[in-house]
Amino acid sequence: MARRPLTAFTAVVFGAGWPVMSVPALTAHGLLPGGALPVEPFVLATLLLVMLPAAVGVTAVLDGRAGVRALLARTVRWRFGAGWWAAVGLGLPAVTLAAGLVSGRVLVLDDVGAVLAGAVLSAVGALLLVNLWEETVWAGFLQTRLRQSSGPWRAALLTGVAFAGIHVPLQFTDGATAGSALAGVGVLLGAGVLVRALAGAVLTGTGGSVLAVAVLHASSNASNSEDELVDRLLSGGSPLPLALAATVVLTAVLVAVQRRR
Repeated sequence: MARRPLTAFTAVVFGAGWPVMSVPALTAHGLLPGGALPVEPFVLATLLLVMLPAAVGVTAVLDGRAGVRALLARTVRWRFGAGWWAAVGLGLPAVTLAAGLVSGRVLVLDDVGAVLAGAVLSAVGALLLVNLWEETVWAGFLQTRLRQSSGPWRAALLTGVAFAGIHVPLQFTDGATAGSALAGVGVLLGAGVLVRALAGAVLTGTGGSVLAVAVLHASSNASNSEDELVDRLLSGGSPLPLALAATVVLTAVLVAVQRRR
């Protein structure tokens, strides 16, 4: 682990995480008893019982208790500029909505107050329960260490591949075909790399704040997922293509702003 820490981390995450994440697919297809099961408990178990301990454990081996304290301190680092708070919290939903309007979609303002309130509650809940700890693993541990050895863009690529990879078993749940699973993996890979590039720009701009990337992750889910904020505010179906375009635009803007300073 000390000699090849990232290899050890990857082996633990995929070696132990994939079997846990595969349970809903295996039960859905009759390979294990239980029938159709919700995926959320298995995703959360993989995160809290496999991925987070692996990241903390490798950090402890490499950097000792001081390294673990530093990692966890970055998880709650909130002191960065108001502009960055606006970028990570509102940037993706706003740019995605703008892209939708430019493409000809229209705003759906029925019960907009309830929609916004529900989106905020959903995002805060996801942030505290999942995104903060997920980004401690991806942004705080893996992407940060890859940036140190490989540079920001290669780190984004490799972290995006790992992020997509751990979610592969979820593409084989009830109703999946070989074609739909392959398409799902492709979307995961493309979206993962794009979001990790944006996360890298946020890490640089906020002094390595994992909290900032976790807020970004929550706002990304609100932008690209069906029945989430942007989907409920825009007509015309899934917002995912718009959200991916918005991710590219926002990344370019944040990188340009940092280069001008």
